[in-house]
Amino acid sequence: MIQDPAHHLAAIHAAATALLMHAEPLDAQQRTFIEHIARTSAQLETLVAGLPPTEAAWQQVIPVLGETFSKPQAALFGYARMLLEHPAQFGSAPPTEWQQAQLETIYQHGIALAQTTETLKQNAFAARQARRQQPAAAFDLVSLLWQQAPLYQFWLKPYPVRLHFGLDAMLPPAYGRPYHVDELIRHTLVTMASELVEYGDLRLGVEADMIQKHVSVSIFCTGIQLTSQEIATLYQKQGRHLYEKHLQEDGGSLDYQREAGHGASVIVHLQVAYPAL
Repeated sequence: MIQDPAHHLAAIHAAATALLMHAEPLDAQQRTFIEHIARTSAQLETLVAGLPPTEAAWQQVIPVLGETFSKPQAALFGYARMLLEHPAQFGSAPPTEWQQAQLETIYQHGIALAQTTETLKQNAFAARQARRQQPAAAFDLVSLLWQQAPLYQFWLKPYPVRLHFGLDAMLPPAYGRPYHVDELIRHTLVTMASELVEYGDLRLGVEADMIQKHVSVSIFCTGIQLTSQEIATLYQKQGRHLYEKHLQEDGGSLDYQREAGHGASVIVHLQVAYPAL
């Protein structure tokens, strides 16, 4: 089982903070390096704050964060190694026994963090390739949305919005590819939050229509006073049409509705799976 990268970041930050706060003073070069380690580890902790501590969650997030998360890691163990092995080359005094223990903690957790990140990237690629090969099939839409809810909240963290859930419903099985449905919903939420939201509220809801033989996910956004045609541009640039294309391949469709004075919704319709028809 892969250890949570946040565990390594917390250990690095704690050791760096202890070095800065301890009674044994650091010389100027040591302090410069340790302050950088403390600052960088804190920034990376903030970047992934709120992410569920599961390998599945990390596999979804690591490829998207890319070098923003992985590139700064080299300085964490690199600076610690410099102070441990070659302090004189950088005009620094040899560390005391206590300082050496803290630097070893930073170095070991820094190496482990980099290795874990690389393993997660490789596992994420393999898992993504496997999911893309899966054919459309029956799946539980509500379970998928509850499973992904913490990640939807995570992706919306940079934006001043609130996401509400209306998922307390019993639905028949949906038909499609969960991987593509999740991608479409995530894209819609993030694009609404970054480009369209005016009043800071998004709502994710579900419903079934057995007459039309479909189950639906509605993504409601307050404050949008755009036309349906303008809302549809969510899927008309920068390769975004692929989200709708994959949905249509599995018999699904997109719809757009406005509520004058309240907001607008993107509605994702999925076919009801065959046994429930």
